[in-house]
Amino acid sequence: MVLRLAGSDAGFLYIESPTSTSTCVDVMVLAPAVDGRGPLTVHELRHHLAARMERVPSLRRRLAPVPGGLDTPRWVEDPDFDLGYHIRHGVLAAPGGEGELREFVATQLPGRLDLRHPLWQVVLVDGLDGDRQALVWRWHHTLADGAALVTTLSRLLGPPRPDRATHRPADPVSVPRPRELLSGALRHQARAWVDVPSLLAETLRRFKEVDQRRATAEVAVPRSMGDAPRTVLNNSADDRRRFGLVGVDLARLQRVRRAAGTTLSDVVLAVVAGALRAHLLAHGNLPEGPLVVNVPVANDPPDAPPRITGNVFANYFSYLATDEADPQARLRAVADANREAKEQLEIQGRHTLPAWLDRIPPAVASPASRWMSRRQRDGSAPPDFNVLVSNVRVPDADWSMGGREVERFAMSGPVADGAGLNITVTGYGPTVHFALVANPAAVANPQELARRLDDALVELERAFADGPTGPSRIPDGKV
Repeated sequence: MVLRLAGSDAGFLYIESPTSTSTCVDVMVLAPAVDGRGPLTVHELRHHLAARMERVPSLRRRLAPVPGGLDTPRWVEDPDFDLGYHIRHGVLAAPGGEGELREFVATQLPGRLDLRHPLWQVVLVDGLDGDRQALVWRWHHTLADGAALVTTLSRLLGPPRPDRATHRPADPVSVPRPRELLSGALRHQARAWVDVPSLLAETLRRFKEVDQRRATAEVAVPRSMGDAPRTVLNNSADDRRRFGLVGVDLARLQRVRRAAGTTLSDVVLAVVAGALRAHLLAHGNLPEGPLVVNVPVANDPPDAPPRITGNVFANYFSYLATDEADPQARLRAVADANREAKEQLEIQGRHTLPAWLDRIPPAVASPASRWMSRRQRDGSAPPDFNVLVSNVRVPDADWSMGGREVERFAMSGPVADGAGLNITVTGYGPTVHFALVANPAAVANPQELARRLDDALVELERAFADGPTGPSRIPDGKV
């Protein structure tokens, strides 16, 4: 089967540079087996995955570029697929604590995934204290977003299908010839550009409506380009990466949410705002104006089935109110800005940008993206945002691998040229993990900032300790 890569997926190929990759790294800590079995082995891991590969055919596909960059690449089944290539082994340095695990994860962040193979790897990590192990997954963002990866992992970590063979039959696989790829690309482009006049008219209309809304809105929010203050957080001009991780109880966040009458996402962003304010103050780098946050939000239709591939999200840009000293007022300001930013996103249209990305061929989009990345890297363009914060929830926290329970799970995302900090928030079971990926020029010690996240939550808990401060505007349970 040959599948066309969507333009929004291909964008993660375009933005890669010698100093920036689109590799996402997820960390999974395995408890010891309860039945007394020894540690998980590479052989056992391979057998486990082989028995479930039919559930996730995307993991057998690689990219085939279209000649001349006239259209996005195609996903094709890899005729030389070797599961063993995708499974690696590593050992933590002694004593195998949390610090050593974070250091190991940091070593996995800069490396590129080979585009000649399916775009994923998993590293079985031994040497954790308490007889534990870890699985460190590496994915290219082109393959999937956080929601699709959660579905993928759910299929890989569930029981095998009893009615299927353990190994996929070795059916012959044919890769399309360049001429076939080219003819398919030309047909797609011919169809795609038919409605460009109407798409352009709709885009201009929507942007005009956004401008009108911005002019009359009671709450100011940043535009998606160039409204962020230039800060140390935008320092990212090389491929060095560091990693921080902290977990907090979901119940604590929920208590603040109920007391404040906001959404859970508002509370998460207020926690990030408080931590960044304290961090930048401590280092003498807090700007006068508020930081700008880039927030990806799910864009699947409500009745859409779970995905295992693709990137289906939209982004809104909002202020973090880091110029506000009072934590209660800061959360209120964050919530107000988020509501207005989401309203403007709806007016702009959640599918406007993906529609254009799907029509611009790589021959144009790739050099344009490299030019924009270079301007962000050298500081000749104003920053679009200061930090990216994404939020993913695992619906069923009952994953296991060969009888070994997954006791912790955290996802992370890449940093880009000119944007040196990415914070990914993962809800798994009763715990919410904040994973920080940073260029050390932006954040020298991400774990120090991670600890400040917990401090910021404590600050909010104290600010709202007396219970609700006003009528709740959000139904219970809504995020």
